[in-house]
Formats: sequence, structure tokens, C-alpha cells
Amino acid sequence: MNLFFRKIHADLYCGLSFFSRLPVQWLYRSDFPFSFGRAIWTWPLVSVLLGSLNGVFFFTASRYFPSSWIVAFLTIGFQLLLTGGLHEDGLADMADGFGGGKDKEHKLFIMRDSRLGTYGVLTLVIILGLQASSLAFLVQYSYKAIPILIITAILSRMSILLPIYISKPARDDGLASTLKNTALPSTIIAALATFILTFSLAPLICAIAYSLLAIIIAIGITSFSYQHIQGYTGDILGAIQVFVATGILVSSTIFVALF
Repeated sequence: MNLFFRKIHADLYCGLSFFSRLPVQWLYRSDFPFSFGRAIWTWPLVSVLLGSLNGVFFFTASRYFPSSWIVAFLTIGFQLLLTGGLHEDGLADMADGFGGGKDKEHKLFIMRDSRLGTYGVLTLVIILGLQASSLAFLVQYSYKAIPILIITAILSRMSILLPIYISKPARDDGLASTLKNTALPSTIIAALATFILTFSLAPLICAIAYSLLAIIIAIGITSFSYQHIQGYTGDILGAIQVFVATGILVSSTIFVALF
């Protein structure tokens, strides 16, 4: 029983410290190893926490600021503070690598370069602009925003699992290569939690649409990545998260008015 709780403790630390910049160092215990593959079951829980914090911030800001655009950009800024821009950094690296690389090795080299290039900047401007536009529209439906932002957080992070199961790491080192050794029971628990949470937080048609959209985007980016670098990297996983989140936010501007 003690071993069981120690595993839970380590998994929670692994999930929270990976996806957020929340002060969770107190969860760390050096006497028990943590595993990214084993901790997958925590991803929906971490996503609920991050999505809830972002949703509450959005709802609160919409009560105090008269400009919907101010609310939108403040919410994006708050989200970036929560996550440290982890996924956005991956998106920018992917755009620079795929846009400027000549072959697989050159693209992988560019993606590991910490400098930000033109393709990365332009991609971030467009994607964050779409997110801001969607959030600005949702201000008039702020009472529905919290469940939408929670669903966005859950599905965008869980979509990272698709390339892990349908593709392969583009390089043998790096974080992405460690995720290929995922624990199937942990993945099943995470998938069930994602299904239950998504379909309990949104109307049936919306939940189906969001889920299908997340799957289509994830498979599309995975296929696109395979054509360029014959696999995926941590940057690709981050890019998938951002694209799925953006897709759900944009589509929610349609569904929120209908349902």
C-alpha cells in the first residue's frame, strides 16, 4: 500500500511539473523515481486543474474589464504563465525547422536551436491571434467559458498520445523518445477520464465534435511531421497541443451560440 501511494505521489509530481510552472516542488521525493510514461493517467487531472484556473481567470477578468480583447490577451498571458509557454515553444521550433530546413537532419538541428526564426514568429502571431479572437468572442458567453477551457485543456494534452501510438520518435534521445514506453493501464485510465470529463462538460454534439476535431488535427500534424522528419519530437507534441487547443477554441465560437 505504501508503494502504491508513493507511485501516485511521484506521478502527480511528474504530471504537474511537466505541464505547468505551479510550485509543486514539495511533491518531489528523491527516494522514488518518477516516469513520464507511468504518469500519463494524471494528464486529465492536471488539465482539469490548468483549464479551471484559466477559466476562472477568464470569467473574473470579463467581470472587471470592459474590453473583450483585454480579457482575451490577459487570459492568454495567464495561461502562458501557468505553462511557461512549453507548447508554444514547440510550435515555434516546428515552424522554423519545417520552414527553413533542407532535409531531416537540418530540420532537427534547427528545431533544437534556441533562437526564434521568422517562421516561428509568424506562426505564433497567427495562432495566438486566433486564440485571442476566439476568447474575445466568448466573453459574451463567459458563463460557458470555464467548461470550454477545461475541455480545451484536456483534449489538447491528451491528443499528444496519438503520435506516440501511431508514429515513432524522430531521434533516439530527447523527451519524446522516453514517452514511447508508455504504460498501457495508465493510458487506458487517462482515455476513460478524458471521455467522461469531455462528455460531462459539454452537450453531446459538441463533445463529439471537439473529440473528432482533436483526433483529426493530431493525426494530421503527425502525418505532416512524418513526411518531414520520419517521426515526432517533443516540439511536434507541443505543436499538436497548441493546434488542437486553437481548433477547439475557434470551433467553440460556433457551438457556444447554438447550444
